[in-house]
Amino acid sequence: MNHNLRYILPALIVLVWGCGPKTNPATGIQWMSLEEAQQKAHIDGKKILVNVYTDWCEFCKKLDAEVYPDSIVRLNMNSFYHSVRLNGESDEFITFNGKSMTKTDFAREIGVRSYPTMLFIDKKGELILQINGYMPVSDFQNMLVYIGKEAYKRTEFHDFVADR
Repeated sequence: MNHNLRYILPALIVLVWGCGPKTNPATGIQWMSLEEAQQKAHIDGKKILVNVYTDWCEFCKKLDAEVYPDSIVRLNMNSFYHSVRLNGESDEFITFNGKSMTKTDFAREIGVRSYPTMLFIDKKGELILQINGYMPVSDFQNMLVYIGKEAYKRTEFHDFVADR
């Protein structure tokens, strides 16, 4: 084997592996940028789930530690949604519905008032539902399916949960 290939091949594997959506090994959830989520949703019709958080938010950390690692949450997120983590206090620029803005401006424009906030967005980039605050695993599991299967178009959430 050529000596140069011995070094180039592993570097190439690392480079290719590092591109694209990032799956958090602790949760198994494939997180991506908002732009990428919108592009994919436009193609496959999945909804977008945006977790708006801040670095200082204790309930955001609790969501990361207790809710996202749940196997049913992971299954439903990966089945129904393109998942996005967005720091609501970041000055990093993003594009949403063709408009460039900071993540802070996005959070403000969409109406985020507390953290964490979960945004359920349809493939057209329209807000379906906004949930402010922490949700325990069982409630979050139910909400993922309720929105993911579009039961919100036919029934109230409490009736949906009662029938499960």
